[in-house]
Amino acid sequence: MSAFYNRMQATATRLIDRFGYATLLQRDGAPSGPPHNPQPGPATQHACTVVDLDYSLTNRDAALVLKGDKLGLMSIAIDIEPSKDDRILLGGVPYNFVDLQPLSPGGQVLLYEFHARR
Repeated sequence: MSAFYNRMQATATRLIDRFGYATLLQRDGAPSGPPHNPQPGPATQHACTVVDLDYSLTNRDAALVLKGDKLGLMSIAIDIEPSKDDRILLGGVPYNFVDLQPLSPGGQVLLYEFHARR
């Protein structure tokens, strides 16, 4: 892509590394067994760096945000592309993604923004 977005991507990764913390993204393993009784495979874990935030008091218990929900930013320095079906460990507690969106101006992903719930 462009040199500008490459610098922005490097800056976003550096700031999340500096102010965030290392955690794990969990993805369900491929199911195995017979088609009539598939068994879930073991979950795979992928290291990532996040900055997690609480929603403000004005946004809590609104239509889409509940008390305890987390808002966060995830670095792109991860070996897979995250999806809404994955889980993330925040403070050692697994959270499911309610929403997960890449910030990608100019078509280049700089970071991922997420809304997660227990």
